[in-house]
Parts: sequence; C-alpha cells; structure tokens
Amino acid sequence: MAPSRLLRPVAPPLLALGLVLLAGADPAAADTARRLKIDLEVRRDGTVQHGAEQGRGRLVQQLTLTAVLHSDGTPMPNNPLDPDAGKRQLERAQRSQQRMQAAQAKYGSTPAPAPDLAAMQARAQQLMARCGQDRECLMREASTLSAAQVAGGDHATQARLQAYGQATAACERQPAKAREACQADARRRAGGGEDEPDEVVETPYLMFTGRAGCRLETTVKIDGRVEGSFQDVQGTVPYTETAQAQQTRRDDSLCPLLQVVLDQRNGRVWTHVMAVDSAPGVQVRSEKGRAPQRHEGPLALRWMEAGPWIQQRLVKLSAGGEDRVRLPAAGGGQAEAVLRWRFEPA
Repeated sequence: MAPSRLLRPVAPPLLALGLVLLAGADPAAADTARRLKIDLEVRRDGTVQHGAEQGRGRLVQQLTLTAVLHSDGTPMPNNPLDPDAGKRQLERAQRSQQRMQAAQAKYGSTPAPAPDLAAMQARAQQLMARCGQDRECLMREASTLSAAQVAGGDHATQARLQAYGQATAACERQPAKAREACQADARRRAGGGEDEPDEVVETPYLMFTGRAGCRLETTVKIDGRVEGSFQDVQGTVPYTETAQAQQTRRDDSLCPLLQVVLDQRNGRVWTHVMAVDSAPGVQVRSEKGRAPQRHEGPLALRWMEAGPWIQQRLVKLSAGGEDRVRLPAAGGGQAEAVLRWRFEPA
C-alpha cells in the first residue's frame, strides 16, 4: 500500500488560516525594542467652502510622535498591517486545498468540498478565542476541525489526519531544530510519505506593539486662518475664522493603539500609529457687524487632500527617511505634506 499523501504536512485551509492568526511566542525568540519617531507636517493654502460660505484659507498642521515599541521576536508568515495580506493568505490556502484534493484523487479518497472562506474565518476566530496565545492548543484544535473537512467523509482518513495533527501539535513544545524532526517523525508514524515537497512558507515579519509604559510622547500644532464671505438678508457678509492649538503630552494609555510590522528581508516597515487626532485649542469667528464668537475645546487634525497619501505612505516606510508630496487643493490652491520617520533600536 502506497504511503498516504494526505499525511504530508500540507496545512488544510482552516489550519493554515489559524496559523496565520497565531501570534504565540517561540521559546527561542528574543524580545527586542525599537524607537519609532514620526514627524508629519501639512500646509494648505487654498479655497475653502462650507455650504454658502466661500473663502480662502491657510492651514499649518504638525504632528510629532515618539514611542518605544516591543516585539517578542516571533517571526510571522503574514503581515496584519499589509492591505494585500488577506489576498495572499487566501491564495495560499487555495493552493493547499488544490494539493490536498489532488492527493485525495491520487489515493482514492473522496475529494473535500471547496472551502467556505467566511466559515473558515469564523472558525479561526473561535479557535483564537478558545486557545489564546497557546500555539499547541491552536494547532490541535484546528487540525481536529480540518481533518473532518479534508477527509470528505472517509472516517479512517479523518482519524489518521486527526492523529497526525495532534502529534504535530505536541511537537510545538520542542525547540525549533528538534521540532522539525519531531514533526517528520509524527508524519512517518502516521503513514505519511516524502514524495512531494510542500510549499515553503516564509516567516519574515516581526510585529512590534506598544506595551504599557511605551513612553509615548506627542506634539500637535494647528494654526489656521480663513477669510471669506457669505450672503444673508444684509447682502455680502465678510468673516474671518482662526483656529490655534498646541500641545505636548505624554499618554501611555494610547500605547496599545501603536503597531509596527518589520519585514526582516528588506527592512520595509508598515505602521499603524495615528493614535492622536486632536489637541485642545481655540477657535474664533468674527463676522462684520457682530461680536466675535470664541470656542475652546479639542481641535481635530484635518489632513484633507493629503490624507490618502499619508495613509498609503505610513504602510510603506524604511528604517528611516523623508518624503514629501504636493497636491492641488480642491477648488483651487495647493497642499503640501512632509513626512519624516525613524525606526531604530532603542
């Protein structure tokens, strides 16, 4: 009897998706810290329109953010901050499913139905809720569920797959080098063959997060002025509106909102850092013939035309650098954004 290709370590889709979500610590991994600094400045000089009001506005906004982020040193196969990561994960799961179905056809098993992505994601989330950061638990539970799907109603195959999954999950207790040998031995004991190599899944990513006490410090400056007019029963009414805010603060309560992913192959950096979006300030509006209106409270950072560029640029950084862009302002005028960053060992 030929050795079963089903017992080769091709991760069934549910197991693959579960491992994608896994962030458990590797015993050999080393905790590391890096300091992140983001300097962002946006200047806009252009047309401003709010309803019937029209005018010309000048706006300068600055944000500086520094924090120390930590990684547990566990390499990951997928990048949760990469907008294209989901597509690659699905393609990988589909390739695994295709290889599994080809093996089932070769050895006479009933082909498994095509995977339901939504159901896979829901089950993977249930696994994470059940197992938390326990990698062995996640692999064990995922393999149990996957065995039923992959076996396609063949109870003997399901039993072999489940036994193999439990054995490989137990191998997670071993150090990295011993773990691979343990998994190979589990496969041989389960009747698996060595006829076809599996797809090699790289683990190049390191996740850095803001822990309690990450020393998050932010500085926000806002300086804006609009001069315009509107029509009412008196005719044309000119007005001016100013907005000013400036604050430097240390707030470690926002640390959990900071995330950075580092690609160890080329040093590329993805960031999720816009935890600060306002500062206390003052707005004053003056209309001809009326008393000025003054409001104190939080003023929001408004990146306006530069917003999409900033969002895209913050997920495509290096260890350090500077970039800028000039954009036409809606209705006339110009906006300019300057981004400077560093992500270096603390």
